[in-house]
Amino acid sequence: MRTIPILTTAALLSLSFAVQAADHTIMAGYAATDIKNAKDKLHGLTVKYRYEGASRIGLLASASVTTNEDKEYTLQPGIKFVESGKTTSIYSSLHLGPTYRFNDFVSGYATLGYAEYSVERKGYGLPKSTREDESFAIGAGVDFNLTRSLVINTGVELSEHFSDAKATSYSLSLGYRF
Repeated sequence: MRTIPILTTAALLSLSFAVQAADHTIMAGYAATDIKNAKDKLHGLTVKYRYEGASRIGLLASASVTTNEDKEYTLQPGIKFVESGKTTSIYSSLHLGPTYRFNDFVSGYATLGYAEYSVERKGYGLPKSTREDESFAIGAGVDFNLTRSLVINTGVELSEHFSDAKATSYSLSLGYRF
């Protein structure tokens, strides 16, 4: 009769110790996306969350957004430049994947996810045009634990849009592990 409460208490205590042994890492940093046939790189932000349990295997979730805005100008009489058009490019992605801790200082990850790329063109006196494309994306990266709680992350992700525009995003993040 007393066995059930004792086993239940032992099970709950072991679960609470497993939760306390888990490591969480939150990272944020710079991201740059290079898209084939695009005039300039896109710059933005990446945010990552990593969960590690008691084993070497964990889970990483990542979100990135990069943008670029190109403005065009026309020379008006009186030597005056007037904005005549604007092109806005936006790349965003969501990834999820497994992680593996090699040792106390280095771990790696691979991700699969979703990426979206849109280009909006506004020419003054012309109708606005927008092209959007969604794609499957893959990624990989490495975490370096400088201390128990300070992490540097670097990663890359790849996707293809509009059948010929390959997107390669690079990220460098600083994180806190708790």
